[in-house]
Amino acid sequence: MPVFLVDNDTLKEERLNENIFTHDVAPVRLYRETMNDDGSMGFSPIHGFHAIERAERNNPNDNGDVVYVHPSSYCPIQLEKLEEIAHELVKCGYTITGSGELKNNKLAFIELENEELPSLSFDGTELNPKMWIGTSHDGSVALKSTIKIVDTWCANTFMLNSASDVLFKAKHTRNSVVKIQDYRLQIRLANDTILEYYDLVNRLQDTEWHEMRNKKEFANVLGAIQKPRKRKKDGKAYWTGAQYSGKHNNQLADLDWAYFNSPGQEERGDTAWRWFSSITYWADNMISDRELESGSNILNGTRARQKAKAFEIAKNYIVG
Repeated sequence: MPVFLVDNDTLKEERLNENIFTHDVAPVRLYRETMNDDGSMGFSPIHGFHAIERAERNNPNDNGDVVYVHPSSYCPIQLEKLEEIAHELVKCGYTITGSGELKNNKLAFIELENEELPSLSFDGTELNPKMWIGTSHDGSVALKSTIKIVDTWCANTFMLNSASDVLFKAKHTRNSVVKIQDYRLQIRLANDTILEYYDLVNRLQDTEWHEMRNKKEFANVLGAIQKPRKRKKDGKAYWTGAQYSGKHNNQLADLDWAYFNSPGQEERGDTAWRWFSSITYWADNMISDRELESGSNILNGTRARQKAKAFEIAKNYIVG
């Protein structure tokens, strides 16, 4: 499970030099075992690749497990860079509210909040933004920053992670230079990104939704397809009519439950916002520990992609 550190009203000045993580990573050479001419065993280097290994800061020689293997062109971005960016944001009025690692230390993140970032309230719902900065060591995520919206009613979350929403991004290459001043410039765009999202939320709240659409659009979110299925009965194989897989049937039932029963749904009325909220609740709360640890519900994880697809579907129903 992820390590999550909660800020306890600590003075901002005390957070400026605090190490949020206890380790970084180090590239190490790879070798293959070979047999020498005299019959003894030796080692020869594997060219073109290196391993990324966990390196404890207090004891650099006591490296941990191999996190991933990459081509030699891959240049790891250290977690101290995340800390540096976070500390710069603290100087600008942000507060560190959480940090953690997922995917067996392959993904690391820091979350921050700032009272000056706009929130949105309507019909008992309150949406609050957080700044999210993270990076990966397996190549799945560049060093990036985006906005995470939290619905305080039900703790649903949505990452503004489209190409136009990402505030800052740096790839894991030797030519990629992470400049704090560039990051600060991009942070100024945060308000515009948040307000654009809130405008769409208001329009979803004003868009009528008919529950008869639920199953079709839930299936679109899941990528569920009805087709004949091969079954066995009394030792004999047979084909069914067109139907969803067992997994998708279970997920469709869960989504239907979330539409009618998750927190705040009745107050949201028969709106496109209610339908979208059922997806975010399902993705964040009706999820296995294994999926949660894998980061499925954030960034480019499976459930995060399903949230993004649901948002696009809901937007298609907005009139005008």
